[in-house]
Amino acid sequence: MTSSQTKFAAFTDLLTTGQVPRNRRDLLRVSALAAAAGSLPARGIFARQSTPASSPAAGTDAITLHLPFNPYGQPVSTDPHRTVNWGPFWVMLPYAWSGLLRFDQNGAVEADLAESVEPNEDGTVYTATLREGISFADGTPITAEHVLASWLRALDSSALSPMSRFMEPIVGATEIANGENVALGVTAKDERTLEITLTAPLAHFPSYLATFGYAVVHPEIDNLETPLPPGDACSGAWKITSASDQEIVMVPNPQHWSDTSADIAEIVWHIAPGGNTDQAILEWYQEGAIAVADAPIGLLKAIRADDALNAELVAIGDQAATMVLMLDFHQPPFNDVRARRAVVAAIDRQAWCKNVQQQTYVVANSFTPPVLATIAGYTAPTDTFEGDPAALLTEAGVDTAASETELLFFQPATDSVESMERTSALITMITEATGLQITHDTALTTEQITAARQDAGGLQIAMQQWQLDSDQPSLLALFGQDSPYNSGWVNWEPGLEDSGEYTPGADAAAYSELVAKAIDSLDAEERNAAYAEAEALLLKNAVVIPLGFWEPRYLQKPWLVGTKQGPWSGSTPVRIDSEVTIDRQQLPATPQSTPGA
Repeated sequence: MTSSQTKFAAFTDLLTTGQVPRNRRDLLRVSALAAAAGSLPARGIFARQSTPASSPAAGTDAITLHLPFNPYGQPVSTDPHRTVNWGPFWVMLPYAWSGLLRFDQNGAVEADLAESVEPNEDGTVYTATLREGISFADGTPITAEHVLASWLRALDSSALSPMSRFMEPIVGATEIANGENVALGVTAKDERTLEITLTAPLAHFPSYLATFGYAVVHPEIDNLETPLPPGDACSGAWKITSASDQEIVMVPNPQHWSDTSADIAEIVWHIAPGGNTDQAILEWYQEGAIAVADAPIGLLKAIRADDALNAELVAIGDQAATMVLMLDFHQPPFNDVRARRAVVAAIDRQAWCKNVQQQTYVVANSFTPPVLATIAGYTAPTDTFEGDPAALLTEAGVDTAASETELLFFQPATDSVESMERTSALITMITEATGLQITHDTALTTEQITAARQDAGGLQIAMQQWQLDSDQPSLLALFGQDSPYNSGWVNWEPGLEDSGEYTPGADAAAYSELVAKAIDSLDAEERNAAYAEAEALLLKNAVVIPLGFWEPRYLQKPWLVGTKQGPWSGSTPVRIDSEVTIDRQQLPATPQSTPGA
């Protein structure tokens, strides 16, 4: 495996490959976003922050905050090194478990247990300096050795963390995960300093460090002879006091470096039941049993029709996910760039966003999503994809009336009727403008569709939502030559023939070189320029057809003030800290009910 393949493998397994997710937390998070390049020092990843002398306890009239937790059928574990790699856990677990770094609501990386993380000149070694005076919940000081031991625990081949792929860029990590007896490329230089050696430069490595697989756990967490009390092993701002298959309870951790909300004394995460889960969570919210709830597209009409609910509906801006069509270069007529661009020109994306997707998307003229402007200072190139679809097909030599090529658009049989109707509306839009006859096949399972793609070496037409993968436009690596989401999917290759004035083969080669250069660069301006040049080639060749940027919505009680939700955290507040307060004048007179009671 090449160095660029190793880098890419650390997040490709997290991307959705089948059914389009229904809401933000149904997306698998992919290394997730990080700090705005324009606001950072030239080489330092994080400015030093002072450690508060103490974390004040919640006030005497503080309340219990009730939040939903939807595991989407996944087993629930509160152990950060053993739990599944699934969206909701990315937000909930960092409440109780801290690593060197953490994400904000937009996915920007912030300092947590580390006060700084800095690369060397070529980006192959990162030096992390821990805050002074940090401790586990039981008061045991946290040292660099504890950090190293925690990472080795996550890489234990006998109980390998599902998040271990984010450790693959570190020297020795892959071998240790495979059961080999080698040293990990991490050295505790002293009690507060770690030196992390990578197999190759990786500019967005800090966003890997912020994932919960790098969480620091108490050295006695696995001591069976003298088990720790539930919360003592925690390193986060909250500690777990109890956990069951129905709820997880947390209280403030007075040992954490950050300040606690004076208004919230306890958080209860209510685990949603399986089956009709979105509706069940909405009912909890209506009953006053929880303070926050998702507002997925399937429930939006009902929510908007209810004046009380509609008044509490919040849209998340700074979008971080893009819905696209993906066409296979190996299968006619999409082996010609002009035919691909005919499909793009056929789609009224404004109508698709407004009428088909109920305004849960905004028009996308780029592949990388808008939040990158906020967190990375990246200006994405755009393409309006204008043109006459019929004329473009004629240039490509496609006679839609005489063509015998069967075009198939697969959608899993398990998708909802509403989702199928939305897809049918898009297909109709394309057909009416181009004359291309597309069969909407809804008879197969996701597994059968995957098998069909593998047999054919790609899908003629596929629809996919891509979530931002890091603090930088590294999501563009999806379509480089080393990517498994290129080969066997869109098949954008250097050997492709020219299509009139379009040169997809030469552009594919140039694209991979530009992305590789960007991935290695520690200079933000140089990196963004290389990514932008690459993205322009991606759009020019219609390798993917951007439809819209996802703008999810959620419900929140008006008495809960100061929370931060964004494209990374979704409806769940990214954390409950000193900025989160309770407006007691708006609190209901009666206590909250118990979900499901």
